[in-house]
Amino acid sequence: MPGSRTASGRAATHHARILSATALLALALAAGPAAAQVLPPPMAPMAAPLPELNFTQSGVPAEATAPDGVQARTRALASGRRIAWQRLIEEAGLPAVPLGDAQIEELVSSIIIEQERIAPTRYSGRITVNFDPSRVRAALAGRVPGMPAPSPEPVARPTGPASTWLDAVATYRSMGEWLELRRRLGAAPPVASVTIQGIATDQARLRLGLRAPPPVAAEELAALGLALAPAAGMGPGETWLLGLAR
Repeated sequence: MPGSRTASGRAATHHARILSATALLALALAAGPAAAQVLPPPMAPMAAPLPELNFTQSGVPAEATAPDGVQARTRALASGRRIAWQRLIEEAGLPAVPLGDAQIEELVSSIIIEQERIAPTRYSGRITVNFDPSRVRAALAGRVPGMPAPSPEPVARPTGPASTWLDAVATYRSMGEWLELRRRLGAAPPVASVTIQGIATDQARLRLGLRAPPPVAAEELAALGLALAPAAGMGPGETWLLGLAR
């Protein structure tokens, strides 16, 4: 009969739908563990990028007044170093990192005089301040989040007291040369101590404590790019000349 055929057809269709749904559910359950195995692991949070640091600050003003020109220059260079440090921090977008003059000076590798004007009680000029990258990063490591401290480098320090003392006049053509001369003296094994007795724009009077006789020390200093020689016609107790080897 037509009615019975229609009812039986509907029942068959309904039964097929139930089987299809059951099969799909079984496939989903079977694929569940495998699908879980191919899911990518959760991504670790990205670390904030480190700030970019400009270790060379140029065109820094250096100005100061003092009772004499030498003191004015010293104060002006200290002021210039402070300004250069503030610029380095501000350009990197970092919060203020206040340091004392001695701390900032330890971070500076050299200073280049761009221009200067010297008066009896005033010094004015513009300088380039070069900071030592490893020292700066070490100084910021405890103050800037995420700034790693550099790996410490072994530094050989000369030991032993001085056995000979001599007076020397150090000559240089710029503040950068003077700072480089000081750096090499501080790292020279035959030099036990350096005392500055007077300083001007192109020379300084030093008292050197040596661990070896002057001729022997002069040979060792020559290997470090320092020239130490007696002045022409020098007698006992008179001055030696010191400078960077040309």
